[in-house]
Amino acid sequence: MSNARGLARLPGFERWGPLARKVVRQSLGLRWNDVLEIYSYVPTIPLAESLAMEARRVGSDTHITLMTDDLWFTSMRELPLRWLRSPSQAEIAINRAITAYVYLGGPGDARRMRNISPEKFNANSVGNVRQDKPRVKRRVRDIDLPIGRLCPERAEAYGLDYKSWRKNYNTALSVDLREIRKAGEEWRSKLKGSGQIRITSKAGTNLTFEVQAREPMVEDGVISRSDLKRGFTSASLPAGKIVCAVQQTSAEGEAHFTDSVFIMGRTVKGLRLSFRKGRLVDWGADEHAELLTSMLGQSKRSGDRMGWFSIGLNSAAEPCMLDNSIVKNDVAIGLGPHPILEPSKTGSRDYFEGTIGKVKVDSST
Repeated sequence: MSNARGLARLPGFERWGPLARKVVRQSLGLRWNDVLEIYSYVPTIPLAESLAMEARRVGSDTHITLMTDDLWFTSMRELPLRWLRSPSQAEIAINRAITAYVYLGGPGDARRMRNISPEKFNANSVGNVRQDKPRVKRRVRDIDLPIGRLCPERAEAYGLDYKSWRKNYNTALSVDLREIRKAGEEWRSKLKGSGQIRITSKAGTNLTFEVQAREPMVEDGVISRSDLKRGFTSASLPAGKIVCAVQQTSAEGEAHFTDSVFIMGRTVKGLRLSFRKGRLVDWGADEHAELLTSMLGQSKRSGDRMGWFSIGLNSAAEPCMLDNSIVKNDVAIGLGPHPILEPSKTGSRDYFEGTIGKVKVDSST
């Protein structure tokens, strides 16, 4: 009883201590004189506080950037495209000073996204990419921990079972990162020297492509010294996938998605993509195909080619989440160059990415 009473008296942020220690000490490896920025929305303030306190305990400086749902949604609705495309000078200054970054996710209520035009989303993305350039150029360590998106409102918007999503998310988050690293190295060995990859599924996926010779990136939740030497500065939690760059003229065939794709507050179901000589030549969906047309129609040059794919490694994860890319043997594909694997080729736009579902992966030399 005394332990329970003691826990109840802890400040809210102290309850996030175990996760904060994992992020600060294991994932980022922060030390004296590091400078950490934490980007938070209101629901994740206690976690942001815990991360900041843990970072200070190891000698790092900290800064918390706070955004709110109302400010974000009102800005997206009311401000002109010119404003949204412009990089934040405040964020540019921060990105020139920090050595590490954690994003906690948001906004929460994705239902409100349905009243925002695709042009506004694209303009906002352009502004974000521009203001992040100093961080990318300086190879700042970056952890994506979007726990702020885990909420009933977003589950309702996308038709997810909130209880199952929450339970599975936390289970996947607690997996030993060493197990994921081991699984990633096994796949790295399989893919090393591979010529052609073929992915197939009972749903109709039959897609072949060639991987690039560059080193695959294992997202095991830890940004190690060896990762930094390779230029791999980003990791996600929950962790668990290996990402490979694709020869952008090599993709041939079709991908039939059994996973839903979530775009601008709506759920795209039954997605189908067709590739010829690496280029996306056709697409469709059973529900909300118009969102794809709006998004994919804005692609330019390399943005309409398959640029990378990933394989999930987390054995505890189940395909009931907003992002299923960590689910074991779930394959994701992306259009355009990957921002970490090929940063010099990445333009100012975000391109499509999504998980196909569990498929069979065959490689040949």
